[in-house]
Amino acid sequence: MSSPQGLDLVAFTGWLDRVQPDVLDLSAHVSASLITGGKSNLTYTVSDGQRAVIVRRPPLGHVLATAHDMSREYRVMQALADSAVPVPQMLSLCEDPDVIGTPFYVMEHVTGTA
Repeated sequence: MSSPQGLDLVAFTGWLDRVQPDVLDLSAHVSASLITGGKSNLTYTVSDGQRAVIVRRPPLGHVLATAHDMSREYRVMQALADSAVPVPQMLSLCEDPDVIGTPFYVMEHVTGTA
């Protein structure tokens, strides 16, 4: 399993298997890639070849906790789910920095519009 910088794929899939084992087929080859072009939080696509999810985490290096609060971002997106604002389904929040080195969350992959 090859991990992009900032996302330990082995640690992430181990955590995902414990909290939501049906999100991805972890018996398949799981891959991850950084979605480029962002200016702040890092965003990755993680896929088992059939289904993909999105993982968001703060940038690498020293950051102010309040500037990149993953739990706040997760809660806001979750609160918007029943509104007219289109947001992806939030799947899981991990506030334990021991998993990949920082808090992160997982959401469904949604194809955007141009």
